[in-house]
Amino acid sequence: MLVVSERQSGLEALAGALESLSDEDVRYIAEALKKIDVRALADALVELSRNADALVEAVRLFKALKDSGALATIEGLLEIGDELFNAAARPEIMKSLGNMMMLVYMLSLFDNALMMKMAEAVPKCVQESVKTMEETEKGMGLRDLLSLMRSPEMAALLNAMVAMSRCIRSGKS
Repeated sequence: MLVVSERQSGLEALAGALESLSDEDVRYIAEALKKIDVRALADALVELSRNADALVEAVRLFKALKDSGALATIEGLLEIGDELFNAAARPEIMKSLGNMMMLVYMLSLFDNALMMKMAEAVPKCVQESVKTMEETEKGMGLRDLLSLMRSPEMAALLNAMVAMSRCIRSGKS
């Protein structure tokens, strides 16, 4: 590798560097220059110059990734990529992933206000139902069962189930 002093001018440094090359180095450079597309090299240098700030940021980013160990992790994952892909491509995992995607899609179709109302009500309702269940000591008699069947809550539940069933059966969305 050539080391150039800061005191030397560009031409002096180039001349000094060329004088210090061995015959083998000169042959190597000559062969390399024959293979270079000068126009493509010039275009690449222009692009490098235009995007120097972005390149510096990219270098900083990769340095931070290296320092944090994230780059080594990514390299390790790439090395075992085939095994990871084969493990992840099993039919049961693909089916689960498809089911999760369908669930997310279905949930995205619900009205947000309705979902918030349900999310806020469910914990309280679960606590009340568990409390009622724990307080129940005997079975229901026929009169209690008929009274429950005539309650507005049971009517609402049955109507909601019937409406859901009709909607699913008709295929409406």
